Amino acid sequence: MSFMFRPPVAASTPIGWRQLLGFGQGDERFFARVRAEQLQALNRFVPFNITLLVVNIAALLFSLRGAASPTFLARWGLVMVGLTLLWTVRFILIRRRGEALEASRTLFWSVCAEVGAFGLCWSALVFHLMPRAPLEMQAVLMLLSLTVMGACGLAAAAMPVCGIGMVVVVGASTLASLPAGSPLGGPMIELAFLTFGLLSGRGVIITSHALMARLRGEADSEVQNEMVRLLLSEFESNGSDWLLEVDSEGRLTHVSPRLAEIARVPAHTLIGQSLMGLLGGEKRGSGRSAVKALTSTFQARRGFRDITIPVNIGGETRWWALSGTPKIDMQGNFTGYRGVGRDVTEARRSHERIVELARFDPLTGLANRALFRESLGDALARATRTGWSCGLLFIDLDHFKAVNDRLGHAAGDQLLREAAVRMRGAIGGNATLARLGGDEFAVLLADAVPARVASVAEAVVASLAKPFSIEGQPVTIGASVGTAIGPGDGAALDKLLKSADLALYEAKRAGRGSVVAYVPALRENADARRDIETALAQALDHGELSLAFQPVVEAADEHIVGFEALLRWTHPELGRIAPDRFIPIAESTGLIVPIGHWVIQTACEWAARWPAHIRIAVNLSPAQIGDPRLVEVIETALRDNRIDPARLELEITESLFLDESATTIETLATLKGLGVAFALDDFGTGYSSLGYLHKAAFSRIKIDRSFVSRALQPNGEASAIIQAIVTLAHSLDMVTTAEGTETRAEFELCRSLGCEQVQGYLFGRP
Repeated sequence: MSFMFRPPVAASTPIGWRQLLGFGQGDERFFARVRAEQLQALNRFVPFNITLLVVNIAALLFSLRGAASPTFLARWGLVMVGLTLLWTVRFILIRRRGEALEASRTLFWSVCAEVGAFGLCWSALVFHLMPRAPLEMQAVLMLLSLTVMGACGLAAAAMPVCGIGMVVVVGASTLASLPAGSPLGGPMIELAFLTFGLLSGRGVIITSHALMARLRGEADSEVQNEMVRLLLSEFESNGSDWLLEVDSEGRLTHVSPRLAEIARVPAHTLIGQSLMGLLGGEKRGSGRSAVKALTSTFQARRGFRDITIPVNIGGETRWWALSGTPKIDMQGNFTGYRGVGRDVTEARRSHERIVELARFDPLTGLANRALFRESLGDALARATRTGWSCGLLFIDLDHFKAVNDRLGHAAGDQLLREAAVRMRGAIGGNATLARLGGDEFAVLLADAVPARVASVAEAVVASLAKPFSIEGQPVTIGASVGTAIGPGDGAALDKLLKSADLALYEAKRAGRGSVVAYVPALRENADARRDIETALAQALDHGELSLAFQPVVEAADEHIVGFEALLRWTHPELGRIAPDRFIPIAESTGLIVPIGHWVIQTACEWAARWPAHIRIAVNLSPAQIGDPRLVEVIETALRDNRIDPARLELEITESLFLDESATTIETLATLKGLGVAFALDDFGTGYSSLGYLHKAAFSRIKIDRSFVSRALQPNGEASAIIQAIVTLAHSLDMVTTAEGTETRAEFELCRSLGCEQVQGYLFGRP
């Protein structure tokens, strides 16, 4: 461009005069986007400018009502009304449908023609009125022409053809319409119009060029940023990634040295080879589904992310995770894919191990709580449908805690395993035995009658009443059993579980080694819980609650990096009440919500007194997540105590996700947006599922103390489980904390297995 019209902003790709004016643009998507932006800019000015011009034109015609021909004005007005209606309808449609991202050349030139028609209409009006108007109205006409030139130049500033065309047509017609010898004519007036036209034209050109330069830069940035985002997300803390690029036929066009190394073939032999041909090997199960998904994605030319494919490398099945984005040239043509891949074999193996943990108890090999609930639900539905009954036994080991405290966790684990073996033998066939957690077990008897349920319960008690030999010492425990029969004692899953739980509570109250079958009167016996409920309702107001803190230590240097806040309750008459007694009651009654508010506020007050690098961990129950004020309470506590949100870590368990409610997911997302962190507590002991690890974007997995306490056993299974969890956590960019670290040997082993942090009596009691 010439010096006078050179734009202040340069485009990444030169823009010529023809392209700037709207010629020679072709059907490129870039110029389609430019045309859409130009039309959007015009539409933003049209309503206001048209309204003002109509008002001024109406005032002008009223002033010159005797000088204009009625026939001319009728025809002229008809054309103007048509143009105004056309623009009004288009503006309304745009408001309803939204502005398009691309515009065709036909639409662009149609709008240009409409703007040109408006300019010609104004010129015709000026030619008609100027010779008939008195001198002062001629001056008004010239001023209005300048107004039209400015308004149209401003409205069409992004459309050079329209803007410059209007300035030239209106300015030239105004000067040409002046009667010969008019005092308003002359070189100075013409120079003024020319100056105004040049300034308007220069503004239009610079504005339009700036628009195109900006859009060109955005288009270039989109391509670059998409690739950068993809590469950064795939290379994040991962040293086994490689670049991947194929053409539109799926043939490799770029092979990185890392890919050649992983594939164990020279790089040059892979160039031109089909990617699907390289992805040979296993074609069964999930492997077949993954290959099918990748093939359909290629055919649909869609982006894909973390599609895991089995690949046969030297007779060994490896797993690759592939991600890619389509390559589209400026003409909109598909040219292939660009992406990354990584070897996720180890993470896959860890995944398979964790999946097993999700359904079975790692200590005893029995079904865990999640699997048992699933089995009980199926049995109850079948019993309801067929008219048969299913039996449910809740088993609690007597005196187990005393044995565990006296002989240690290793002895306790051995006792649990041997107790499980005995119970398997006692319940017989057509039954499911599960460990629900701790020393709690459950038995499901399909197609059971009351006599069989009672017989199995007595057999379990008898088998566990015999002494065990644990580490060479005789140990006697026994068991209490509560039974219920569905659907009679509960047609719904949770109701049947509650019935068995009430029966177990009564069995333990009646004396160790008892068997109690559920009867409706047991629900009345639950009134004893109300004493605690009543006292707990007043505990907060009476100042009976307090917090204890257990340190969390960095394994590398044994420095404290945080504390976990633990709730304590001391009643003036009942004394110190264990958390496992009053917290479940608080959750079931809803008292956990106001208590939880107090815990969060108090924990933040304590954290405000600590060094800024020390974080505070607070446990959240499912009942608290359902509290609509939870987010507000946390925001207030952080703000009032001037705590960095990153210092607050909320610990939740897998049980939180059982209902999969939208409220839970929304609350977690809102809290994550505040900047607080999440930790998954007691991983592997409850409803463990890999799906939960992504629900709240956890930054930490807390390995349950049961794994830590068994880590030093000779069979090494607990150590392998810890290592599998650590591997999984690292692959998901999460930190691991080993709970229940009580000895130096346990600490050293956990550190060697890759646990970044530890927590337990070794470093401090709460």
